[in-house]
Amino acid sequence: ASVTVSHVEAFLSGNYLPNTGGSEFIGKTFNIMSGASGVSSHATTVGRNFYGIGLSVAPDIATIDSWEANDWLQSGFLRTNSTNEPVVETRDIQNHSWGGNFVDPSDDTDALRRLDYTINRDNYLAVVATFNGSSSGVPNLLAHAYNTITVGRSDGNHGHGFTSIDGAGRIKPEIVVPESASSWATPFVGASGGLLLDAARGNPALAGAENSETLKALLLAGATKHEFADWNRTTSRPLDDVYGAGELNIYNSYNTLIAGENEASTSSDVSTRGWDFDATTASNKFYFFDVPADNAMIDLSAVLTWNREITDGDNSPLRWRNPESSLADMDMRLYTADAFTTLSLIDSSESTVDNIEHVYQHNLSTGRYAIELTSDTTGEDFALAWSSMMTRLGDINFDGNVDVSDLNLWKANRFTDGQIWQTGDLNGDGSVDVSDLNIWKSYRFTSNDPPASMMSNPEPASATLFVLAGLAMLRQRRRHP
Repeated sequence: ASVTVSHVEAFLSGNYLPNTGGSEFIGKTFNIMSGASGVSSHATTVGRNFYGIGLSVAPDIATIDSWEANDWLQSGFLRTNSTNEPVVETRDIQNHSWGGNFVDPSDDTDALRRLDYTINRDNYLAVVATFNGSSSGVPNLLAHAYNTITVGRSDGNHGHGFTSIDGAGRIKPEIVVPESASSWATPFVGASGGLLLDAARGNPALAGAENSETLKALLLAGATKHEFADWNRTTSRPLDDVYGAGELNIYNSYNTLIAGENEASTSSDVSTRGWDFDATTASNKFYFFDVPADNAMIDLSAVLTWNREITDGDNSPLRWRNPESSLADMDMRLYTADAFTTLSLIDSSESTVDNIEHVYQHNLSTGRYAIELTSDTTGEDFALAWSSMMTRLGDINFDGNVDVSDLNLWKANRFTDGQIWQTGDLNGDGSVDVSDLNIWKSYRFTSNDPPASMMSNPEPASATLFVLAGLAMLRQRRRHP
């Protein structure tokens, strides 16, 4: 209820407003920003997913600024291709379930830089859609922006790949949602960001998560990969070229948020999931943590985000005619460690063009580890979020016990391989085989209390049901592709 939003829509048959009198919008205040309009069915569906009483994960959002996209791009808000600075955004989240381009690509670049400028200046989260259709490409507006989150579909039937203007070679989208259109998927990400923001505002210890960089890092770090057999990233490409960081999972992101802020240190450990909002210094940042004996860390997903900076370079009377862009070059590395000394490099994310770095490991065994952050710039705000689940070795269903139910899961998936997230793959090699059975045998009929990373869940029983349901769904997908 503490969150306010801007809902920006392209014209549909000359209309851009949702059905403000509909039952799903009872009690909400709509500020009409771009003039009178009839009802747009597209805007109504987006609104239901964004702030609607029946469908949104943040149904108490009650204040909505409604914009038409052309007005928002030009005189209303961004003031593209003018000498005027963009209008100040007073809302927390912007949703853009539309895409397109100007006739002149230089105007696209101007609009993207103005958008990134306002996000950095006004500290709001902006979520934008890519086109539907896997061969349709990534729209210049607004999917090529740096400081936004571009959203696609979990079935992969959306425009994806590398950016081509105003900084070529970056991957879009950043995250996907299981919806039938990218327009419907995008507001679920915005609503999830609202849920996180509202939770942060209710707890002074989580104040750093009110920053848009932190919300972005939390959403991307919580995204899951196991839905996609071919999900992959490389050292120079931090995201998958179709699915980005993976599928939105607000449950993971929320639990990463409430795990708390953990500061970089070379004398104390961080928790096995959490986040940090800080600024770069002349020294590298280190985050040390342990995977306890007889345990494994499942799906460590660490995401580093920072904003592109936009400035008016010449301060001439042609203010804002040619805004200038600069981007810090930050990298992230994962090491084994001894005490507070790094040892062997396990993984790294070292893109030279993105403002996202992402390290992902499906299975980290017992041991000590460290995340290192480096930057070529000091004083640059950044957010780091790392999501993970700790489990006892052999505990395939994550209920704290190694028993027959885990053996049955191994049996159901034995002799399958080739996926990064395979139910029953206890050693993380992508195959469910005898070596995993031997791990189960070594720990069978043992149990322990839920590990610390699970203790923060508000409803542990619900958490167990959620994971079991997910495993059952995975098995069904494999049998019925």
